[in-house]
Amino acid sequence: MRLGRRKTALILIITFCMASLMSGCTTFDSFRDTFLSRETEDSMPVLTIGVLEPQTGKNSERGRNEIKGIELANSIYNNVDGYRIVLSKVDTQSKVSAARTAVQGLLEMKPVAIIGSTGNAESLAASEYINGAQIPAITPSATNPLITQNSEYYFRACITESQMGEGLAEYAYRELKSRHIGIINLKNDSSTAALTDGFSDKIKKLAKKRSKAIKYEAEISATEEEMKGALEGIRKTGCDVCFVSLGTEAMNTFFTLAEDMRMTDITYLGTRSFGSPAFVDMMKNHPDIKVVFPYSSVKSGTEHASEAQTEESQRFSIEYAARYGESDVPSDNAALGYDAYLLLINAIHIAKSTDGTAIKEAMKELKELKGVTGVFSFDESGNIVRSVNLSTIKDNQVVTEYVTYEETEAKQLEELEAEQEAEGN
Repeated sequence: MRLGRRKTALILIITFCMASLMSGCTTFDSFRDTFLSRETEDSMPVLTIGVLEPQTGKNSERGRNEIKGIELANSIYNNVDGYRIVLSKVDTQSKVSAARTAVQGLLEMKPVAIIGSTGNAESLAASEYINGAQIPAITPSATNPLITQNSEYYFRACITESQMGEGLAEYAYRELKSRHIGIINLKNDSSTAALTDGFSDKIKKLAKKRSKAIKYEAEISATEEEMKGALEGIRKTGCDVCFVSLGTEAMNTFFTLAEDMRMTDITYLGTRSFGSPAFVDMMKNHPDIKVVFPYSSVKSGTEHASEAQTEESQRFSIEYAARYGESDVPSDNAALGYDAYLLLINAIHIAKSTDGTAIKEAMKELKELKGVTGVFSFDESGNIVRSVNLSTIKDNQVVTEYVTYEETEAKQLEELEAEQEAEGN
């Protein structure tokens, strides 16, 4: 059965590549000469790429998914400029102390580059050692601005929380044409602060005056009484779009109340956590509720989103199913892990060197590189400048809903703090 799936996948890949060439597609141009023109041989000299990911602990699910994407990319693109690429994995255990030990052990293996970690705290802990060793590293999904700000050798394959907020704002204001927007935050929750600040600031810029578009804001506890009160505020102010992010169990209650109050015509915006398996499963209880959230789905949805999907996304989907089985739906962490690997090997090829500083400079030279999750270019700080992918849930699956027309840029911590201070005055 597995052999049959691989045979089918191979036929699909060949058919897809032929169609791509006939249509003048250039997606594989940056890879073809580097990788596909050569067979990997055991006699080739070896380059090691380190993988610094949590395989145990609270972040282990995300870490293992990123490893799956990295290993998939390595199985397809396993050589560069005459070198065979091998992966060396270490476990951060989702702990800062373990991450320090893990990265030091990894550096002793003399990798040319490092991928990881999915955790913000673990990546921050590793940054000191990575910068000291002058070895380029890229985190697939950690969003803390200090990771790249503290180390000139650290890069990021994902967008930051503030960029996600800007993407949601463009969708709400320009795509949905909403001028009645609500924001509901959980009391004493700092985890969504950067996202909601990015969202609010972008709405303010688009609407010229914030009060013209954001009609309601509230901070609530996750109790039925306060949720109902917030929904009443949304209804009274005529909001047709509402950003709200609570835990999965609390969101289940929130949406039940919204249904009871006949408020299913509102589009509810949220965070990346809305793409988690637990959240997607919970949404089976609320088929009439539409949610939209930042997430790099490999399944296309709307016409604009379909146009923005790259051919590498389709290749990833086919190869992922062949390697892990059709029932294993790839997460955005898997896609970002795959992209992080592709970015590094392209930089190695451009650098024509295994020197860390040369590879770092080559990373900054990457422009308009097509990956699974979009098109990549880096700023001087190692953050990506790109459009934002937004997803929704249809038929119990995460599918791409919208890709922003405007590219977003990550902000330095000083910029974020200055904006927050100005907002408070």
